Amino acid sequence: MTLVSVVIPTRNRHQFLSETVASVQEQTFLDWELIIVDEASNDETPVYLRSLSDPRIRFTRHAYAQGVAAARNTGLAQAGGELVMFLDDDDLLRSDALDTLRRALADYPDALAASAACRLFRETGDSDRVYRPARAYSRRIWREVLFGWWSNSGQNLYRTAVIRDIGGFDTALRAGEDRMLWLEIARRGNVCLVPTVAMEYRQHPGQFTQSSDWEAERQLIWQRFIHSLPPSLHAEGVAIRRAAALTADAEAARAAGHFYTGARLQCAAFVAAPRLLVSPLVARPMYWNFKKCVQRRRTP
Repeated sequence: MTLVSVVIPTRNRHQFLSETVASVQEQTFLDWELIIVDEASNDETPVYLRSLSDPRIRFTRHAYAQGVAAARNTGLAQAGGELVMFLDDDDLLRSDALDTLRRALADYPDALAASAACRLFRETGDSDRVYRPARAYSRRIWREVLFGWWSNSGQNLYRTAVIRDIGGFDTALRAGEDRMLWLEIARRGNVCLVPTVAMEYRQHPGQFTQSSDWEAERQLIWQRFIHSLPPSLHAEGVAIRRAAALTADAEAARAAGHFYTGARLQCAAFVAAPRLLVSPLVARPMYWNFKKCVQRRRTP
């Protein structure tokens, strides 16, 4: 049976962390190890970690907070499993998450990673299942990731050797290091997309710690990735980012009640990156936005 390593970086989230760890312990797939990397927490986290008696769980502590990328890399260095997951300390795994993702990678041996669906729980108590196609498949998705498609850490299971070959997470990035990793994975090979919900993503106060120059960091990531593509794909990479910007502008125009402008901008996005029109990941949201613009425009 394949050992799965789960890495949880944490800092000052004792209450959430204990629930996250419990969700790992409740997995139907039993051959896992859990590595918790404590980023110099000064709440009850150290006491809680010392109280854990499950032999499958071990923890290490950074003397000072080095950032989530460094914490994940520390866990990656200690991981003994053929497969690895990087789970955030405030998210919850469904009980069959590891088994579902592990089976997907067994069914699709060409895939470098498997990514399942998640359910988003808002602070208001409402929840939504984030869109995923209705069937599992394996394909190259670098265009979708470059466009802005996203999958949170606990939805994903990676082949450990691939992450190590990439070099883990880029600690030079102050934000978006997981997005950069996804781009590298998606460029190298196939990713298996699974429709089953594997993780519950919880929104809460103090959750987001993005730096003030997050947008500049994102733009740097996009540019780095595009420049790393073969020269024959540079123009397409630039066009995909233009389509993403046009789609964002179209959504903003629709939200402001400017439906004609929204429809026009979304059409321009279609023209900029036509290959995305057949993508099972991003085509549907793009079409949905265009449809809403047209319907509202025609409403008397």
